[in-house]
Amino acid sequence: MQTRSARTAATSSSGDDFGDTLAARLEAHRDRTFRRLPSRRVTGEESALGFIEETGFCAAFTPGLGVPCLREAIEGRREPKLPEHIQHDRAIIMTWNLKDALPARKAVYYGKVIAGRPSFIALELLPAFLRLRVAPGGYRKLYERGELSHCAKLVMDSLTRRGAAETKALKLSSGYAQPNKRADFDRAMKELQEKFLALKVEERYDPFTYVWDTVENRWSEALRAARTLSPGEAAYRIVRRYFEIAAYGNDRAIARILTIEPALIERALRRLERERAVRRGLRVPSIREKISVLATLS
Repeated sequence: MQTRSARTAATSSSGDDFGDTLAARLEAHRDRTFRRLPSRRVTGEESALGFIEETGFCAAFTPGLGVPCLREAIEGRREPKLPEHIQHDRAIIMTWNLKDALPARKAVYYGKVIAGRPSFIALELLPAFLRLRVAPGGYRKLYERGELSHCAKLVMDSLTRRGAAETKALKLSSGYAQPNKRADFDRAMKELQEKFLALKVEERYDPFTYVWDTVENRWSEALRAARTLSPGEAAYRIVRRYFEIAAYGNDRAIARILTIEPALIERALRRLERERAVRRGLRVPSIREKISVLATLS
């Protein structure tokens, strides 16, 4: 996903000068909507919630993915590097606290769901993501089709049968408590988050552990709302918000980072093009593929 500054930005058939001007507009737009400006930085819990609701979805700690990032918005500048001692970094500490506080209020959804990284989703767009990511028939059908690992299936068996549980209990009930099986268990928990099957609902600090639950139990109302959407409408809502906030992107990169089928991305972009909301087929010198651009900026 193209996320760097205007130095790498877009040109079109009109020439390099137009491309440089367009690039500057696109990055200025992201600076404002991603809150990469000191004057727009996130300052606390309520402004963080406002940021997530405005953007629709964002990474928690990782800037440079082509989507907004909460830590970056707290810093108020582009793609801040990780400090040597992260435990003393104000933006990281605030993000860490917000990832507990906001989901505890059920004000946002939190999990490894955008590019496989810890991310937030606003409640407005949660049904759209659920419609596209939650497989019909539930986790057992996924497992029967070979699309869910054995460890992930056993964890879901335990959560479905017993309810919310700590990490240690899930390791024991699934048979993955041995140290040599830790990597398999960690991959399974990441898999369950990406497929919107399970999520962390609490972090306990004495001793430190996570508490997990099923998405079906935690977000039943959002799942019901998701069933009222067609896949095409769900993809359209997400892609429209992406361009409103991020302004530009390569179609295949957008599909990859948002885990949306390319055919649905194509349908959404055709609809946005008909609505004159985006322009497609612009060239970027440093990228082989063409990009689509928010029409008001191009």
